[in-house]
This record gives sequence, C-alpha cells and structure tokens, in this order.
Amino acid sequence: MEHLLSVLQQKLSDHPDSVSLQEAISHLTQVDNGKDAYRSSNWEIIQNDFGKLSAGGLWEVTPENEEMLEDVRKTLMADRSRASSISNKQSSPAGSNKREYEPRRDISVVMPPPLSTPLLPVSLMNPTVLPIELVEVLNHTYFLHLLVLKPESVLPPGKSLLSVMSRPHIEPHHEGELPSLKERVESLVHKAFWDEAYESLSTPTPAIQLPRLKKLYEDLYAALKPLLPAHHPLLVTLSSPLSPTSSPLRTAVTHLREVLVCLRERCAPARDSDIDALIRAIDDLSSVAPATDIARLVVDTVRSILKVAETMKDDLSQFVLGTMGEQQLRAVITTQAKERERELTLQLWKPARVEQLWREWLQGTEVPDGVPTDHSARHRWVHCLMQAIGSTIPVSCPLPTVTISDDSPPEIELAPPHGNVLPPPFFFICPALLYVQNYLQALVIAASLRSLVRLPSTPTLTASAQSNGLDAAGGSFMERTWALLKAEVDEESGSGETKIINLSDEVLRVRRQLLRAGETLDAEEEAKLRAAVDRTLQPHDPVFLLLQKRLLQAVAVRLALPFETESPAAYGPHLPEKLQAGRERPGKRPRLMMELEHEEGTQLLNDKVKEPMLAVKGFDDEVLVKAVGESLVRLRSCVNWVELVWGDLTGGGDLKESGNK
Repeated sequence: MEHLLSVLQQKLSDHPDSVSLQEAISHLTQVDNGKDAYRSSNWEIIQNDFGKLSAGGLWEVTPENEEMLEDVRKTLMADRSRASSISNKQSSPAGSNKREYEPRRDISVVMPPPLSTPLLPVSLMNPTVLPIELVEVLNHTYFLHLLVLKPESVLPPGKSLLSVMSRPHIEPHHEGELPSLKERVESLVHKAFWDEAYESLSTPTPAIQLPRLKKLYEDLYAALKPLLPAHHPLLVTLSSPLSPTSSPLRTAVTHLREVLVCLRERCAPARDSDIDALIRAIDDLSSVAPATDIARLVVDTVRSILKVAETMKDDLSQFVLGTMGEQQLRAVITTQAKERERELTLQLWKPARVEQLWREWLQGTEVPDGVPTDHSARHRWVHCLMQAIGSTIPVSCPLPTVTISDDSPPEIELAPPHGNVLPPPFFFICPALLYVQNYLQALVIAASLRSLVRLPSTPTLTASAQSNGLDAAGGSFMERTWALLKAEVDEESGSGETKIINLSDEVLRVRRQLLRAGETLDAEEEAKLRAAVDRTLQPHDPVFLLLQKRLLQAVAVRLALPFETESPAAYGPHLPEKLQAGRERPGKRPRLMMELEHEEGTQLLNDKVKEPMLAVKGFDDEVLVKAVGESLVRLRSCVNWVELVWGDLTGGGDLKESGNK
C-alpha cells in the first residue's frame, strides 16, 4: 500500500489541481492508518476513486497496477471476512457473484412499505444470509404479487389500490435518526458523480468540457423525454451534437434556462417556487464570473432539474391514476407484477434452467390412474400440480444457492431428490399453494371425522330427524370441527395445543346425541373413538387416502377446464355500458392513453369470483361443500396467475426470454 501511495503522490506532483488524486490519496491514507470503521466496508469508495482516475487518464490499467489494487482490496476485506466466517461453509444466492439484484430502472408506481423482515417466506436448502438488495427486490415483487391476488392481506383497512400507487420522493426522517447503510452508500456515490462532473467542467479546456456536457445532456434527455412531446425543440437540442464553441459553459447555462422555463409551463403550481429559484440563480450570474463558478452553477442546476423532473413524473402519474377506476388500477398493477415476477425469476434461475426444471417436473410426476394423458398441456401440468399438493411433504420452491467452502470451488446446490419441489414458475405463488395444501388436508380430515360419527347425508338427515334434533347436532358438529381445523391452517395462536383432544371431544359429543334413548357409550367404545380420531389425523389412514383421492381428482378435473364467465349476450339484447358515438371524430381533444393489457382478465385472479358448486362424494355436508368451493377458488386464482406469467411454458412451448406468450 505504501508503494501505491508513493505512485499517487508522484502523480499529484505532476497534476497538483486534480481533486480525484487528492481524494484517492486521502482515502488510502485512512486505510493505511488502520481506521477500522473505514477499512471494514469501503472498498467500493476506493474502487470508485480509481475509476475516476482511469476515466481522467491519470491511472492506467496494467498488471502491476491491478496487483497493487488487489492488495488494497484484500486488506480492506480482511476484517469483514473474519467477522462473517462463522463456519467453514456458507451459502449465498446462486449468481450473486455475477450480478447485483437491483430494482428495475423504469419508474414504478407501486412501492412496498418498509419491512424489517422479508415479506416473502423464502425457502432455502440451508441457513443462508440473503443480500439486502435481493431481500428488497423480493419484497417489492411479492408485494405487487399480493396486491393482485390477495390485496386485503397488504392493504390497510378501508384503503383502495390507489393508496399504494405512489412513489413518495421524500421519506420521513425522524430527528436524531442515523442514515441507513444504503443511504450512506447512495450519498457517497452521488457525491462522487457530481464532484467528477464539476472537476471536468472546471477545466478551462473546451475539449474536456464538451464531452462531459454531452453526458449531462444525455441524462437530461432521458429524464425529460416522458414529460415533453416527441419532437419538442428542447429534446432536439439535448440529443443533437454540441456545437464547437470557445465558451461551452455559457451555452449550457442558456440551454438550462430554456429547460427551466419549459418545465415551469408544465409543472404543478406547487413546483413553481422551486423552478423560479433556479431561474433566478441563472439570471444573477455575473458576466465576468470565473469558470469555476459557472461550472458549479451548471452542475447544481442539472442536478436540481433531474429532481424536479422526477417530481413532475410522480405528479403526472398520480393525476392519471387518480382518474382510473378500481378495475383499471388493478390492471396496471397486474401488468407490473407479471413483468417483475418473470424478470426476477429469470435472474435467479437461468432461462435454460427454468425450462429444464419445468420439463423435468412434468416428466417426473406420475399422473394418477384414470386421467387421460392425451389432453392439452394445461390438463397435464394442472394434474401434476394437484399431485404435488396431495403429497404429505410440503410444497416448496427453494432459491438456488452456491456452496462456498475453503477447500473446494463453489458448487450450485440443487433441490433434494425426494423433496416436493416445484419448478421456478411457482416461486412466488408457492406460499399460496402451501396454504391450499394444508387447507385441503384439513378438509379431508373433517370429512374423515364426519364418517366416524356416521352422519347421514344432509338431505336424508333433514327429512328424518326434525323431531329429535339430529340435524342441529350434525350441523353443529361440522361447523365446530371445521372451525378447529381451519384455525390450525390459519395458524391462529393456541390452535395447535388442543386440536386433537378438542376434535375427540366433538366426535364423542355428537355420537352421544345420535344414540337412541337409553343407550350410552361405555369406556371401551369411547377409547376406540378417540383412537380412531388419532388415526384419522394420519395421512396413511385408508379412509383419509380414499377421501383425499376423490377430492384431488375432482378438483384437478375442474381446474383443467378453463373457467367460463357468464356473457351478457346470453341474456338477449342489452343496453351498452358506454355511449361511444362520435368519440373518434376529428377535432376532439387529446386523451391520456394507457395500456391496460389485463383489464378484462383480472376478474379471473380474484379469489372472490363465483365458482360453480363441486359435488364430491364424502364431502356433501353443507359446511364441507362451501369449504371445497373456497379452496377451488383459491386454486383457480393460482393456476390462472401461473398461466398469465408463464403462458409460453404452460402452453407446452419453449420459454421466451423477452416475452410472456
């Protein structure tokens, strides 16, 4: 490190005005002095320093120079490695050494609330510490996923979808609260960027100023393009080559003033004061101001214009969204959720790997007897999914991880051979499928317990038992039993400790009510009933298996068929919902247009859609019929979502990386 410092000191003697050299020497000096707070986490700053030096022609990429930088990196990372090496073997997400998981750079209209723990219950092969960037992206994507499929789980009571479709540019900062690590890193990176821009523009040579101004103009063009018409003169100016001039900064000041005047015409009244202050700063510039002052004004003005442009985009987005109905808002969120979920999944798994795992899953799943194999691709994968849901092993879709050890190269860990692992297209829907898996098992247990008390079917019971109250006893039994089981599925507090004894008590209670006058249950029969209840809770019980097979096959057959919505045309002539005569005639005022790709299909993702009743032998009790219908609606929503996001795979075709269908 001393040799590197001496090299930089020599360069500084040749370029005494270089701010980049001064900062690089200062940072390296702090490292060399052994300041632990600095050396544990700031290799990125050193790397950024030498990136600026290389861009400015003050640092050459040679083997010797690279070796010196590698020594610095090892020194900086030494303390961090010792602190994090808890064991000889760690895991990290596969591909994390090749790319950073960052949110997409386009403007998002939905932001998730700040969370201290991951929103998505991620399944992993072994204990793994996920990068904070990956956790944030997973949270954001799963938040959008829930807004589409289960909005009531993330929306506050009484709030609509519009309440989350905003991007506040100023987050509340409490007094005395320290900035987060992400905020500190962002601040350092932004400062380095603008300092480098100021340093380049402060150079009195136009040959250096013009290329840097061109890059700033490109940033302005990208920020202003969504706010201005396609052929606006300002966009033409910002995208055209800069004219040779002896005073590029003066020309830039003129262009920036034109930009501010244009933005003031289009911004909301609340933004006028901010833009007026920027215009006054330009007007107050002296005609004899030094180049450094003009450079500072240009840099500060460009930075402020970028912030104002982002604010105006938010204002415009909120205006457009505020004029939409709830169905249109849902379509906007559906489009965004679908694109982000697919994109992130293809980042976590390679596209070829996604397609391979999907094919292997279809080929490795045995379709039950009686199910035709020559049906559509939808028929095939839905039956495979129901086979997985019917397993006693919980469904999962673990993240791919890379095993890191001291004595062997990294190896990608694959799924366990005997686990109930779903392919990557089910990654974000897997928590919902796990809930349905437990829900269906609870349904089978409820039907099995009903067979223990020998309750006749509902119509027979109603007709023959009006005088002795058997109908009330049977109905109360199923309601109370299902309430206990559903509480366990919903993981309500205190439900697990008393489930078995409560179920046994319910079975004994209704059996006593169904006895004839003068009959009683002796201790031996009571013990047999309790043992039967315990046996019924086991997934290998013959009655359990029979009822489960009936239920899964019936649900699979129903799901394999596309859901048919009722068409208004079936009921004869009807009035149009909207009067549209003359709406396309010339001379009408321009309309705000927005692509709502999934506006018509979002109803199929709603878990409140009405599903026709499904009759299954052994589940004909009124309580069970209703519960079967609810499970069918949940599964229908999951199946439709997977088809919407991964239509190319579910349709039997090849995976298309750039499209969904």
